[in-house]
Amino acid sequence: MTTHDLTIAEAAADDPRVRQLVRDLDADLNARYPDEPCTGGAHVNPGIRFLLAEAGGRPVGCCAVQPFPDGAAELKRMYVAPEARGHGIATRLLARAEHLAAEVGHPEIRLETAVHQPEAIALYTRSGYTAIPNYPPYQGKLLSRCYAKPLPTAVHGAS
Repeated sequence: MTTHDLTIAEAAADDPRVRQLVRDLDADLNARYPDEPCTGGAHVNPGIRFLLAEAGGRPVGCCAVQPFPDGAAELKRMYVAPEARGHGIATRLLARAEHLAAEVGHPEIRLETAVHQPEAIALYTRSGYTAIPNYPPYQGKLLSRCYAKPLPTAVHGAS
């Protein structure tokens, strides 16, 4: 697979390509965490903005930026299809999500992942995220790990 033609653009939460990737993500999470089924309900929250990655005209990944009640942003639904992994797509999606969050004025971006996703934890720590206490609704969830990263203030309010 080549990613020289990779595009990352905003897409609606109900875009069929996004919906399929979210279903694939849920299947992956349900396989990793059979005792804690994931329903993917986060992708319909008000204010959420999805990013869709395509390579060769095929959807290969997605993520979303969602406003958090205290003014931060939350990264949701980060996923790269198995056949597209190892090509830097997640890194590019994450950078674009951070830029989008900063662009609309969020001073920080947070996320939740879990212990059986070491590749995700490695991506986030490599990208400058630091571990934080689990925030609602993840407090008390032993498998969850939460991270945060301050966003550059120079981007806030930019178009």
